[in-house]
Order: sequence, then C-alpha cells, then structure tokens
Amino acid sequence: MIYEDEKLIFIKELGRLIEDYQKCEDQKYKELIYDDIMQLIEVIN
Repeated sequence: MIYEDEKLIFIKELGRLIEDYQKCEDQKYKELIYDDIMQLIEVIN
C-alpha cells in the first residue's frame, strides 16, 4: 500500500508521461511510455 504523498508524486509523474506519450512520434518509444503509464496506474490503484 502506498501513502497519500507517494500517490500524489505518482499522479504527477503519470501526467508527465501522458504528455510525453501524446507528443512522441517514435512508435517504439511510445510503447515504452505506455508500459510505464500502465505500471503507474496499477501502483496508484
């Protein structure tokens, strides 16, 4: 289980990753970012 302050850090990082994903044109790198996004979502929930 994660603490609220850790959750806030993860949510902030999730926002950054989503921005990176939307801007990314390299499909391979985009897949890596997507994997990171999914892992963070799992940790947050």
